[in-house]
Amino acid sequence: MTLAFSDILESDIALRISRRFPSFHRLYDGGSVVILYPAGRMARAAAPKLRSLGVRVVAFGDSNPARWGTFVDGLAVISPAQIEKEYREASILLATSMYDSEIIEMLTALGCRWIYPMPFLAHCLPDIFVSREYCSALESVAAPSNHDRINQAYGLLSDAESRRVFSSKIEYLVTLDKGILDKIRSRETIYFDMGIGQLSTRDVFVDGGAFNGDTLIQFLKESNGAFVGYYAFEPDPENFSRLQEVVALDPQRICAIQVGLADHSGVVRFLRTSYADAKIVNDDDPGGVSLSVVSLDEFFTDRQEPTFVKMDIEGSEASALRGAAQVLARHQPRLAVSCYHYPTDLWEIPLLIHELNPGYRLMMRHYSREIDDTVCYAVPPERP
Repeated sequence: MTLAFSDILESDIALRISRRFPSFHRLYDGGSVVILYPAGRMARAAAPKLRSLGVRVVAFGDSNPARWGTFVDGLAVISPAQIEKEYREASILLATSMYDSEIIEMLTALGCRWIYPMPFLAHCLPDIFVSREYCSALESVAAPSNHDRINQAYGLLSDAESRRVFSSKIEYLVTLDKGILDKIRSRETIYFDMGIGQLSTRDVFVDGGAFNGDTLIQFLKESNGAFVGYYAFEPDPENFSRLQEVVALDPQRICAIQVGLADHSGVVRFLRTSYADAKIVNDDDPGGVSLSVVSLDEFFTDRQEPTFVKMDIEGSEASALRGAAQVLARHQPRLAVSCYHYPTDLWEIPLLIHELNPGYRLMMRHYSREIDDTVCYAVPPERP
């Protein structure tokens, strides 16, 4: 079973992408003013870089009323209503990949015509709009050297819906057509997809990347409180503090561990953000702090084996899976692993799971209107 790359990749693909969005030349012609939206970390980092290129950044836009009328780095933060009144002809650059579609729809309804989505900005200005999820996405899919591995992963998927999701994500990476994602978006609950399998009263759940307890809250609801144990791994101190408030609901069965997951146990550099994108970074990263990590193989040496492992750890999934090689081989827990943090994760995560345990049935689902929330599931053959 293989993908027909000739149907996805075309010689004029860059031209096809550029035609979907407003001309980039208007940013530099001196007649167009630019608004960055929203007033978050990416926009703040992008503003001075754009201005150094001669782009007339005049304000930040934001949907949060608490920010309206304030100033960020010398630029005013304005409301959608003010954009509608004064800046409908401005070029609006979206500096977020999480709410990209919603913001586009809102601004379009206000009469704004010159809107540049985050995926397009990451494609055209990758040094300014830095996105791990979109970094070299088109190049990764287009490279013939990757086609064998992409096809191998596609062939491992066990159902038609998984293959549809996989091929659609491949197509999205090279077209940036959000309509493709809308067509594959699942309405099921991420990680607890009833089409994949059901929770068990015997479950020992591992939450890799527990964040502030959002998955834990959903697990308690989905399981109706019938489970054996829950291990929540979260290295970020601020996130961990909020996580503990949820753990307090059932401290006898729920255990929060302030470490990250990796292929070894030790100390790594970690970028603290207090958001869901806190992550392990290189040793020389100036923004990193030293935090502890553990491998699941070592952690479960003298504990009851896990039955379900979820991983959403900001690009460290492959390392954490390697650190769980013995657990996967011996105990075969069900897996729900994010496979979108890097473009190549889409095929490399399924291939790695298969390498670690060839007996798993692999499936894939997508849960958002954006590039994020694509999950690779692995289910042992004997389980429903």
